[in-house]
Amino acid sequence: MEHEVRGTEGSDVKRSKLHHFLLIPIIALTLLVSPALQGKEKKPEPDRVIPGDYDVWSLDWAPDGRIAFCGKQEGEAGTETRIWLYRPEQAKPVLWTGTGSLIDFAPKWAPDGSGVVMVRKTAPTPERREFATGIWWKEYPSGAGLRLTSGPQDRDPDWSPSGETLVFVRGEGLYNSSLLTIQKNGLGLTTLVANMQGFITTPHWGKDDKIYYTLLRQRKTMVEVAGKRMECWGLDHGSIWVYDLKTGENRPFLDNGDDNRHPVLSPDGRYLAYISTNGQQPVEERVVRDRGSLFVHDLVSGTRFRVSDGVSLNGGPPCWSPDGKRLAFFSFRDNRPAVWSLKWKEHAQAEPTSR
Repeated sequence: MEHEVRGTEGSDVKRSKLHHFLLIPIIALTLLVSPALQGKEKKPEPDRVIPGDYDVWSLDWAPDGRIAFCGKQEGEAGTETRIWLYRPEQAKPVLWTGTGSLIDFAPKWAPDGSGVVMVRKTAPTPERREFATGIWWKEYPSGAGLRLTSGPQDRDPDWSPSGETLVFVRGEGLYNSSLLTIQKNGLGLTTLVANMQGFITTPHWGKDDKIYYTLLRQRKTMVEVAGKRMECWGLDHGSIWVYDLKTGENRPFLDNGDDNRHPVLSPDGRYLAYISTNGQQPVEERVVRDRGSLFVHDLVSGTRFRVSDGVSLNGGPPCWSPDGKRLAFFSFRDNRPAVWSLKWKEHAQAEPTSR
């Protein structure tokens, strides 16, 4: 009997060891899949700013939180792109423009919220086969409008901090651009940078009396066609430039071989948000349309923060919320054009700078 009891105890010990042995991989797996146990909490996903049944290309926040965005309803033709107004508490956006065949985009609220400037594009006709664009002002809430520039290739308006003047780009063909300013009444046209080689886009007028903008240079590629080598011209990666309104100096701010675009200062003027391919895999290994990342550069400390991957280099530039806590950005992450937002400091990861 004593022998049988000991045999049972030995069996219990073996079962206990087997039980502990089986628990080890279970505990290890739990540690791997539980961010809280690793000291890392899962960050919230970005929020879609406009309801999902709208295709949205860019937006801007008014000081009171009202949103003006460029877009159309899902399923409509691209020529139906207009400016809409929206608040998060609304059920649906409200169509604000809709003038015949004109295509409206790139809305920017005046600093006092009194209205929006935008770009209006005229579709080609048999007599004129090119798109023509001009800058327009639209007062809120009356809707009264005024054409500020005559084009034919004016684009990307942005307000001075005072709200009295605008900066915009005038295209001189695909590979020549100028940077100009104009008063909000359509007078006082002034050229800051004339006939710069390349494609200037998305200028931003900062509180520091500097204008930040994107420049895409020309790129020549040699291709072989029917046994002959021929030149093929296109646009190269983007670089961020800055024009100093006090000194007239125009220089590169971020030109390091990455594709850097769409600089926008935070409301307090300390942080510069932009889109870049920095640290991303080669284009062939990623979805081309969302191959950028959202970065924030601290102009005081020089620290650079990576905020979000999977951001498009095309579409509108990033947009700060009026309180500077959120950043909105353009992406095709659900296979349709949309703008997403997040609390940027909750996602920011500091990185070493090469500048």
